[in-house]
Amino acid sequence: MSDLKSNMKKEQILDSDVKDYIQALLEKSEEAYLMSLEIINKPTLKYRAEGFCFFICNAWELVLKAFIIRRENSISAMNFKNNQNQTLGLSECIERVFTSTTDYTKTNLNMVRSIRNKATHNVLPDYDFIFAPLFQKCINNLLKFYEKHFPEYKVNKSITPFVALSNAPDTINSPLVLNPTSLMQFKSLETELNNDISGDITQTIKLVSTKKSNEADLVYALEPNSEKAVHFINVPKDVNVTHPFLATEAVKSIKESLMLSLGSDFGFNMHKFTAFCKDKGIKENQNYCYKIEAGKEVRYKYSHDLINYAVYILSEENGAKKINPGQDDCSAGNPTLLA
Repeated sequence: MSDLKSNMKKEQILDSDVKDYIQALLEKSEEAYLMSLEIINKPTLKYRAEGFCFFICNAWELVLKAFIIRRENSISAMNFKNNQNQTLGLSECIERVFTSTTDYTKTNLNMVRSIRNKATHNVLPDYDFIFAPLFQKCINNLLKFYEKHFPEYKVNKSITPFVALSNAPDTINSPLVLNPTSLMQFKSLETELNNDISGDITQTIKLVSTKKSNEADLVYALEPNSEKAVHFINVPKDVNVTHPFLATEAVKSIKESLMLSLGSDFGFNMHKFTAFCKDKGIKENQNYCYKIEAGKEVRYKYSHDLINYAVYILSEENGAKKINPGQDDCSAGNPTLLA
């Protein structure tokens, strides 16, 4: 279990000097966080990734020390017990606060810390594009940590907490390939990031059309014969609401419904579900199935319409009384474009 305790003893009374020290640490942590945002959002700066890692790691180290000090009600808690002249490093703070080996925040932070350590001895100018999702999660996690454990401290949010995307790296023509160690490091980091399990991030971007070109950030034209079609979306959709079922959950829901129409002897399982989806082209229809890609991991989520459709078709094919499917053909309707 994680050692994080959001419900710390409310009756705990902190010494005044401990309070002051925690406040100073939080202020310094916030400054380091804002510096990391400022650096990572300067696309012309060639030290973006390295600078971001240095400052965001410092921000995390200071806020974790504030957490440890408050928990122990002692400033010396941030020092090594056998050497009071040396304070804990980031890795020690992480281990003392995030004790679970499967904590997503810990996984993400350790990856950023690893990049910082590598950047201390090397240059990483071509990695920014690949690092962006990892860095964004690190920022999100830091703000959540503040909100959960230091709700009384209001972090300055005047700077938008998002990482600006940069162009994809040119690893073929990059001078980094002149150093075999750098190239191996790039491949290693790329593999780690593709296997990152520290949770998905979701960002919603809303575009509003205007006829006043002087107010527009982007200018577009409609071309009916273009190969790249543009679709207007009036209402953004949350895939977790429109497609709430994973495959196992969809099988369970369909099976429970079929028991009412076909009886408990009708065996519906994952094998039959997979065959049904393949036969009916379910994964090609966004009304029924939504594909989520995160690195090399691919997941499918299914809608309530798919449950109704599957129950209707299977009941009809197996001689049960017809029920209202809501939609009687997988090909009916156009696939929905999700925001």
